Amino acid sequence: MRIRELVAAPAVLVLLVAAWMLAVSHGPTVGRVLSADMAPAAMPASSKLPGMPPGDVDWQPLDPRKLAAWQGHYWLRWRLALPADQGGRLLHLSLRAASQLYWNGQPLPGNGIVGRSKEAEQPGQIDLVRVLPPSSDTGVDELVVLASSQHQWLRMDTTDAGLQIVQVGALPLADAGPWLIVAIAIGALGAAFLYFLAVQRGLPRADGAKVLLALSLTGLALPVVEVWRPLFGYPYPWHGVRMFVLLALHTAAAVLLPAYLARRFNVAVPMAARIGYVSTLAGVVMFLPSFDGRGAISLLLSLLASAWLLKRAEGANEERRPILLLMLVGALAMPIAGGAFLDGPYFLLLAVLMGFLLLRHAERVHALGRHNARLSEERAQLSLQLLQRGIQPHWLMNTLTCLQELIEQSPARASRLVESLAEQFDRLRLSSGHALVPLEEELALCRNHLDIVSVALGQQIRFEVEAVHTDLLLPPGVLHAQVENALTHAGAGACMQKPFRLRVYSENGHWVLELLSAMGRTAHRGQGTGTRYIEACLAAAFPDNWRFSQGPDDAGWRGRIELPCAS
Repeated sequence: MRIRELVAAPAVLVLLVAAWMLAVSHGPTVGRVLSADMAPAAMPASSKLPGMPPGDVDWQPLDPRKLAAWQGHYWLRWRLALPADQGGRLLHLSLRAASQLYWNGQPLPGNGIVGRSKEAEQPGQIDLVRVLPPSSDTGVDELVVLASSQHQWLRMDTTDAGLQIVQVGALPLADAGPWLIVAIAIGALGAAFLYFLAVQRGLPRADGAKVLLALSLTGLALPVVEVWRPLFGYPYPWHGVRMFVLLALHTAAAVLLPAYLARRFNVAVPMAARIGYVSTLAGVVMFLPSFDGRGAISLLLSLLASAWLLKRAEGANEERRPILLLMLVGALAMPIAGGAFLDGPYFLLLAVLMGFLLLRHAERVHALGRHNARLSEERAQLSLQLLQRGIQPHWLMNTLTCLQELIEQSPARASRLVESLAEQFDRLRLSSGHALVPLEEELALCRNHLDIVSVALGQQIRFEVEAVHTDLLLPPGVLHAQVENALTHAGAGACMQKPFRLRVYSENGHWVLELLSAMGRTAHRGQGTGTRYIEACLAAAFPDNWRFSQGPDDAGWRGRIELPCAS
């Protein structure tokens, strides 16, 4: 792989993250907060709510963790040092409550309705923007808020109680600039997703296609849920719902990414490792106190697990290296972006990574479609070869010569030989019309062929099977070709002394078929038309997901076929 192809996707990610960081860096806040306090609010018996806190309120430093447990009425107070007015100023208050604001004792438009009871309260928006009156002549301004949070649906460990004052036109959270960058990246991901669906339509699905689709949908849903607050806003009771949805999507992405890479690169993951990863992820989700902390640790676990899987994968370096480089860039972006990582660069990382995976997977599916189109032509030739192998002139002449002798010497054996020949031709005709046949049919074809030889020679050749399952499918003739090779190279006499023995078992997600036969004294096998036929059939039926090997061992001649368990 050329260098520019290797760094293309990571370079795009770096540029997007740099643009996002630049977009959120403008608009510094005005002034500084001198103090932030909170106190429970006592509701008088009269119907009128208090306008300002009484003098005997027990103020304490603002603690978002402690404030999260307050479900009733409470006071908040900020004292600020602001420079002299230089144009309009905007107050941005983040608070999960209905609230009434007072700036230097002057009431501002409220946010929702603070009610004495839950029924009387009207929830306010989670983010509030108000134009501020002029500052106090003393140089110290005071914002007092009467709030109530009686409609919380889901309890959380901390609460929002953030305050910013900026010049008009410089409110960072109201500026859609950073999210336009995310939208461009997500739009590119959506285009890659649609292209993948178009390429995938009508073609066989490659390994992990469904997992990749689920991962991409997660990547598309995450920014939509995240942008819900800064661009559209919502009443504060929905905040807990949104945060738990975000956490669920973060967790889904942390599970789906390594799951896809394991399937795509055919990495066998021990069950203990799977359970350990899922258990660790569940512990992070359930027990870490911060939503941002849970999301960051989940992402870090996902990156580490994915890197471990890619290191264990064999081959496909041209695909693994860019993915590893993308993950390295993402891991470095976490400390650079700091706490803002999950607000933007995280979605940029997902968009670039998933877009790359979708395009490479679509390219692979497209190549697989071309490969299958070529193989469909070869299947017709293989079907013809299967019929030709069953009626080889030399073998058929020997069989007919033997039949002529048996007609004179043993009419009963001759009749049985004719029946076996007819049965074999019928089986060959039926099998040649299918790309895959049940193992039982292939075994019947092999036993039928050995029955013909046994009847002709007057001595039985056995075919023993040791199989846990026999309901798998395989290309027609692959075992039959090995039996023919053994009879040709080892000889019928050697095969009578040492029966054929087939073992069928599962190993590392594959079916394994091991056929042990006699070795014989003739020249070594494995380079002729039988071997080429077997390999062509397996390549046509299981592109890039099969293995065939054969050779001598201490027990004789061993042929080994590995097929995916999905067959």
